[in-house]
Amino acid sequence: MKTANHAERHAFVKYDNGHYLLYLNEQAATFDMPEHENPIEGYSYTGDMEDGSTIIEAKDVTDETRRSKFIAGLIGKRYSIDAQIAILANGADTEEHGQELREFEAYRNKCKQDVDELLNR
Repeated sequence: MKTANHAERHAFVKYDNGHYLLYLNEQAATFDMPEHENPIEGYSYTGDMEDGSTIIEAKDVTDETRRSKFIAGLIGKRYSIDAQIAILANGADTEEHGQELREFEAYRNKCKQDVDELLNR
């Protein structure tokens, strides 16, 4: 993971036709910039890209679908579609499957919280 500081607050930006950059894990930050004499106040973001963003797969995003597409894109960073189907299809029929399902649900809820925070900026 990479953390980067920005003077401006960020939320998301379209990267290309199939990807978006999400600026997650926002923290207030004070940092130095060569062109400024004094430290400046801004924000830090932590993600997999050099600028602190997290790249996700998301196509055909509209205002109406943005939340669900971003959540699905974040979930897809950890779980392939095949893995998601298998986890949901297995349900909690064994202790092992139950644990997998609980972990998946916890991660899905975290993704929802992260996207909701991002979209409410």
